[in-house]
Amino acid sequence: MTKKNIRGWILSLSFLAGVGLLCLICIFKAQMAFAFTAAALPCIAALAIWATEARKIPARAIAVLSALTALACALRLVRIPVEGLEFTNFLVILAGIALGPSEGFLAGALTPLVSNFYLGQGTWTAWQMLAWGLLGLAAGLLKDKKAKRWELFVGGLCSGWAYGFLLNLYYFIYLRQFDWKMLWIVLAQGFFGDTLSGVCTAVLLVISWPWALKLCKRAAGGE
Repeated sequence: MTKKNIRGWILSLSFLAGVGLLCLICIFKAQMAFAFTAAALPCIAALAIWATEARKIPARAIAVLSALTALACALRLVRIPVEGLEFTNFLVILAGIALGPSEGFLAGALTPLVSNFYLGQGTWTAWQMLAWGLLGLAAGLLKDKKAKRWELFVGGLCSGWAYGFLLNLYYFIYLRQFDWKMLWIVLAQGFFGDTLSGVCTAVLLVISWPWALKLCKRAAGGE
């Protein structure tokens, strides 16, 4: 495993540990969850910056990462009247595949952190950072690997379910009604929106492949 991947895993595992602690706080003392999140977010941002700085990313790659993150934030602010129709998954995956796992995690984690200053911060912010950060990390592990269009479609579809599962898990813990029936109810309520999000991501990946990837790599100085 390369140093690049090791940093990505350190980043994600550190975040997983923080979210695990957040789960315990939500279970035993929900009113402390917001305070914990407020304290944890700067630490997460610092970890992400450390992973990025340690690699000495070229200025052009940072510019591409910033542009993709800013675009993802801007599109989150656009209110689309159809639940699940969004572009964040696509842009985070694109950042990961084009730039690498650390950058993918950074794009995914920063998008909700920044955009939620307008949409509203809360305990859900950490879970959104986790979900999109891990999505970017996973996509980054596929960097420089040739993917077929059907693989991209399946991956995009699964990204919607994976993101939705983590956010539904947060909601289930927040409700503090710990039984299997309630869990299935929460998952069922979000299934349509998660599926639509996955389909939207899959279609965007198939349509934009491979010209969007080449564009980002060229802008970052990779080609």
